[in-house]
Amino acid sequence: MNPFCGYIVVEAETIEAAARLFENHQHFSVFPGDGVDIMPFLTDPTI
Repeated sequence: MNPFCGYIVVEAETIEAAARLFENHQHFSVFPGDGVDIMPFLTDPTI
């Protein structure tokens, strides 16, 4: 099991558009079986 975890903030018009940013991403070929959870910010992340 890999104990590493990372976070990235992306900006997109919709959740679907955010998901498309990760389609065919090269890291998924390096780390097969890994995935992405897409969660909206409930508040403005710049505050």
